[in-house]
Amino acid sequence: MTYDTIIIGGGILGCSTAFHLSRRGQKVLLLERDRIATGTTGNSFAWANASVKSTDRTYHNLNAAGVKGYNALQGEFGNETLGINPTGALEVVSKSDADGYKAMQAQARALTTFGYANRWISNAELRQLEPEMTFPDDAEALLSPDDLLINAPHFTRFMVDQMTAKGGTLLENCAATELLATDEGDVTGLITTQGTFHADNIILATGQDTATTLATLTGYDGFATRFPLNKVPGLILTTPPLPTKPPLRHMYYSAPKNELHILPEFNGGLKIASDDIDGMIIEDQTPDHLRKMGQLLLDRAYTVLPQLTGTINIDECKLGIGVRPYPTDGKTIIGPMPDAKGLHIIATHSGITLAPVLGKLMAEAITTGTYPETLVPFALTRFSGFA
Repeated sequence: MTYDTIIIGGGILGCSTAFHLSRRGQKVLLLERDRIATGTTGNSFAWANASVKSTDRTYHNLNAAGVKGYNALQGEFGNETLGINPTGALEVVSKSDADGYKAMQAQARALTTFGYANRWISNAELRQLEPEMTFPDDAEALLSPDDLLINAPHFTRFMVDQMTAKGGTLLENCAATELLATDEGDVTGLITTQGTFHADNIILATGQDTATTLATLTGYDGFATRFPLNKVPGLILTTPPLPTKPPLRHMYYSAPKNELHILPEFNGGLKIASDDIDGMIIEDQTPDHLRKMGQLLLDRAYTVLPQLTGTINIDECKLGIGVRPYPTDGKTIIGPMPDAKGLHIIATHSGITLAPVLGKLMAEAITTGTYPETLVPFALTRFSGFA
């Protein structure tokens, strides 16, 4: 069977790319070795934002374009259909935390310079915006109204439904095992566990497994160790649905001491995470340690939402570890694979935020034969050994 493009990886990035390619009239095959949206996409905090990317303008702009990509889809399909909750985000810091307060002021100035909507919030207004939360008397906040919450599995499935409606094909439980190419290195197709398929373009969007997938497909074991991508595990705690409406209206982010993220989850409960607790997590986690870290998350949540104490306990919560692909320089990898014409790579942290824009720009690159200028700084060739 022959296709225009084959995509390996049924996470949000692969599925967004499939959606945009099918919209451009391509005959697309999407392969997923398991089920779509069950990997990192299904274990993500799913906060689409450019508000915390404020130190590098080029990378900020890419993330802001991701948020705008969701905005465009919102206008076409609506929030409920897509699984989007446009809450905005509140980043909270106490004035007594002099370093944190100064850093957030610098962040606000940068976002204003970049043109990303934000507003400084006083303690009094913070209490009005989140009346059921408890804050220190000297707490203030940065409001980023354009930040979004994404039901990532729902959104991903919608992308696939749109692709198949336009004639695309999804194969789940189908692993790619070998890349087919000419002697000159031009890609011609794939051998998979469900047969051989041909295409002039193949996109690898396998997230944390990018390096090992490349090694498997090419037969070159070196990719497994030298591809510039780290695996960063993160713990996500999801509470069961609360008996009343979730007691916060925005995505909440406290910075930087005892860092905590909380958002109103689509199931009627809360989703809770923390960057510093993530630093205590490993991929192969013992159940006891996982439970201990989950309890630490809950204990932090109790300090800002004390009404949860006695209402939610750890045994009722879902604890999930999402292993995030993190390029070694912290920025997206997207572009052609050197010396393999027709093979393309997408690997990035913040895949939820970036899915709409990376999918759209990759589709443009495939169908026009030229990568957009926006993506040039993020090519794999910026790393030594891949130039």
